[in-house]
Amino acid sequence: MATNAHTLKDEPSQRLHPAKGYRLEPIVDLMTGHVIGHELLAGNASCPNWTLEEWRKWYVLLSVQLLAELLETLEGLFFVNVTSDQLLDDVIWPSLVHESHPRIVIEWVEQAGQVEGVHKEAARRLHHLRDLGCQIAIDDIGAGEDGLGRTRIINPQFCKVDGALFQQCRVRGPEYLRGICHHLSLGGARVVIEWVESEADMRLALSAGAHLGQGYFWTKGMQSDIAEQGER
Repeated sequence: MATNAHTLKDEPSQRLHPAKGYRLEPIVDLMTGHVIGHELLAGNASCPNWTLEEWRKWYVLLSVQLLAELLETLEGLFFVNVTSDQLLDDVIWPSLVHESHPRIVIEWVEQAGQVEGVHKEAARRLHHLRDLGCQIAIDDIGAGEDGLGRTRIINPQFCKVDGALFQQCRVRGPEYLRGICHHLSLGGARVVIEWVESEADMRLALSAGAHLGQGYFWTKGMQSDIAEQGER
């Protein structure tokens, strides 16, 4: 699966969005090593500092072309990041509705300074996307002010624990996260640990009670490919 992702990444990203591209990061079952899906990220190497209009164009691209091609080419799920403001945007919202599919996971991202009413309206729209067939993930749990709060107002299929929080386990042991992994699993969500950088990290995440992992341990080969292309 990861090899297929490398092949796909090199071709449509340049053809569809030659100036900006995108990345695919595998999300892996910690027990089996099976790639269950990919997070689809804007930008060739890091998240771009785009204007609102550029982000609108990105979501239109996803809905009318890119996701359809990815769904045909790769198996598994595709995780698409979205903030509360983007969910409520009059241009981005129709694109999200258009891309609804059982293999699309809408990943609700932390956004500092949001008032409760904005979160409630964003959650209402997420419920609508789920009614249309999408799955829901909560991102950045442990990174800021509202990760657990967002899990309370919508029952997600996936909960992603922030990598900085996970890395505390290297010093404190897996029990540091075992309680939160158990709590997040109670509603049926699968817990994803970010920033898994080594086989030891993978075992640590599994011991903490997580189901899935994401990070450099699986993307290092892909990043080497990108570096080699940049040198040509």
